Amino acid sequence: MGVWGLKAPAGSRGRAPGQRTRVLGAGPVASALYVAPAFVLFAAFILFPILSNIGASLVGAHGRPGFANYAVAAQDPVFWTALENSLIWVAVSLILEIAAGFALAVLIELYLARGRAIFRTLLFLPMVITPSVIALVFTTLYAPDYGLLFGLFNWLGLADSFPALLGTPSTATLAIIVVNVWQWSGFFVLMYCVGIAAIDRALLDAAEIDGARGLGRIRHIIWPLCRGTTVSLVVLGTIQALQQFPLIYLMTEGGPANASQTLATYIFQTGFSENEMPYASAIAVVLFVLALVLVAVEYGLAGARFAPSSRESRDAV
Repeated sequence: MGVWGLKAPAGSRGRAPGQRTRVLGAGPVASALYVAPAFVLFAAFILFPILSNIGASLVGAHGRPGFANYAVAAQDPVFWTALENSLIWVAVSLILEIAAGFALAVLIELYLARGRAIFRTLLFLPMVITPSVIALVFTTLYAPDYGLLFGLFNWLGLADSFPALLGTPSTATLAIIVVNVWQWSGFFVLMYCVGIAAIDRALLDAAEIDGARGLGRIRHIIWPLCRGTTVSLVVLGTIQALQQFPLIYLMTEGGPANASQTLATYIFQTGFSENEMPYASAIAVVLFVLALVLVAVEYGLAGARFAPSSRESRDAV
């Protein structure tokens, strides 16, 4: 008899102590069947396109397979400019987005008593605006004859020294990066807000009692406890910066004189504008390998940076 006079389930009668119950569908065949749909989708939409692109990149002149496309890329100055600009995109975007995102998140979560949801929403709005609208707005803002920035320079009496930001090779890439940072900083703010909100308030109060206040509390308590969020944002920001295409194409089309060209825009130009698909596939493979290497390095540095030392491990024991 079970509790309250009810009969125990039939399957539980006569079971020896410690006897294992066989779970339906727990065998290797059943496990493989559970994973099969996800693997099929992965193979169809990710693995097969990657392998197909690698195969297309090995098609040389007159249909002969080889590494001719990679040799052409090694001697192509535009390719090296695009590669350099892609690395600049990753470095500058990550530094600005993490700095702005963390600073604004700290202000919202720790120093803003009311209206947190409103500020989070306002900062996140640029992400939901289409790139074409953003490109049009900032192209008008940067315009050297009638833009808002030109009007500001003109009001200060510096109209003659106003640079054509999108028309000057030395400033075109950085001008578009600023637009990208404006669009994506809200996502970084939101993620850091979640990370800061997850910190135990008792820990912050204890740190304040011990004398960690202001910047000291932010530097020694909040920033280290948000390290997981930072690593995730670095990886996501790297991928986003490497594949950024709409803003660059809509604002400069990779110009002037290929000065703002990145690997993503150069793939489009060589593949669709110049109809050189094998060469574009080779550049795409380089971009894929570059993303893998950067993400692996970032994870490696994060593991080395945040792993406890041997002394700390002995102290913990």
